[in-house]
Formats: sequence, structure tokens, C-alpha cells
Amino acid sequence: MASFIARSTLQASRAAARAPYSKTWATSNTTRAFTTSWTHSKQTTTTSQPTSTSSPSTGVSDEKSVASEPQTGFYGGFLRSLAKVTGHYTVSQTAMRSTHRFYEICADQLNHKRTFWLDTCGLPDNFQTWFSITHLHVWLLMVRIRAEDHGKVFQQQLVNHFFHDIEDRMRYNHKISSGRIISTYMHDFLAQFHGGVLAYDEGMCKDDPIMAAALWRNLFTSSGTPDQIAILVDYVRKELQTLDTMSSDDFLEARELFGTEAGPLRGVPGK
Repeated sequence: MASFIARSTLQASRAAARAPYSKTWATSNTTRAFTTSWTHSKQTTTTSQPTSTSSPSTGVSDEKSVASEPQTGFYGGFLRSLAKVTGHYTVSQTAMRSTHRFYEICADQLNHKRTFWLDTCGLPDNFQTWFSITHLHVWLLMVRIRAEDHGKVFQQQLVNHFFHDIEDRMRYNHKISSGRIISTYMHDFLAQFHGGVLAYDEGMCKDDPIMAAALWRNLFTSSGTPDQIAILVDYVRKELQTLDTMSSDDFLEARELFGTEAGPLRGVPGK
């Protein structure tokens, strides 16, 4: 009996001693963990507080920029590589894009200066007049393009835009559906184009009477008064001089020529 009481007392003592120890250990460790976490948080907040106070949005924008930089760099590099593989930066493709803007300016001359062409110069309002006026301004740009690197490529692309537009206008604006008729007209316009370029080149290199004769044959179609022809000779000389004074960078990046600003890229005329 005595030994049982002694054993029970010993177990009770051990349990009493063990309980306060485990509670104290848990409490002290929990307190230390909370204190350490709170202290670390306070130090971090205190350290970053001046930066957030001086520019509150800096942290967010920096995070976004850092996150977006790899994507922009990757996708930008991928697109540039893809463009190089597909020939986007070749001379012919670059010339095609650049001369499209030039051609839009040439093709809009009749609509932009109707009073000058129809009233002052006395030209009729028809498709042949539009072709002749556009042809004249295409030639003016061809003269300037000859001085640039890869000038032949740029000239060819400018002429391609011209004749593609001629065919589209006949098909969609004037509702000509016969391929045979369109082919006949295209051959006629091509012959007029080559003859006009040779005549204008000769007039540019020689004197005003030669230029007047070229304009009389190609633009006025053997009509027009001497005063009207003289006005056109002065117009051509002034535009040639203006183009000649432009630097290469200003010319190739120009969005306004002949007093006409290039409009937005358009698709098939009349659609």
C-alpha cells in the first residue's frame, strides 16, 4: 500500500513538473517566433518606406516593366527574325511600302487641285486626264528617286503601283469587266507612259520649248493655249527644283509632296 501511494505520488509529481515545462516551452517559442516575424516585418517596412513615399507608383511600374521586358524582348526579337526570314526588310519590300505613299500623293493630284487642272489649264474631267496628271507626277518622283540608293528598284515599284491602280480603276470604278478590253487599254497606257517619260526627260535636260512640246503632246493631247502650256512649264520646273533641294531623309520620309498630304493606305479603289 505504501509503495502504491509512493508510486502514485511520484507519477503525479512528474506530471505536474512536465505540464508547466511543456506549456512554458510552447509559449516561449511561439512568442519568440511572433516577435521575430513582427521585427522582420517592421524592419522591411521601415527600409522600403522612403522609396514608397517618394514615388508610390514606382514599385508597381517597376514590377510591370521587369515582368514585361523579357516578353517584349522575346516577342520583338522573334517578330524581327520572322520579318527577316519572310523578306520584310528586303530592298524590294521596303521600296514597295515606301513608294505606295508616294503613289497615293500622285494619284490624288486631280482631286486635290481640280480648279487648277480643270479651270486654269482647261483639261477635261475624264480618265485620260487623271492618267496624264498622275503620270506627270510619277515622272517627277522618278527623277528624284534616281539619285537614291537602289533607285531602279524604287522606280519600278512606283510604276507597279501606278499600273495596278489603273487596272483596278477600270475594273471597279468604270465597271469594265472584259479582260480583252482591259488588256488593250493597258497596252495603250504603257506606250503612253514610256513615250511620256522620254519626252519629259528630254524637256528637263534641254530648254522650256522642248518641255512645252512634251506637255502639249502628253498632257494637253495636242490642245491648250500657249498661256496654259507656259503655266504648266513653270509648274514642272518649280516642282523639280523643290524635290532637288530635299535631302534624302526628308524625301524618303515625306508625307506631303506637291502640296498634297498622303492619305491613309487604301485598298481597291471604288470598293
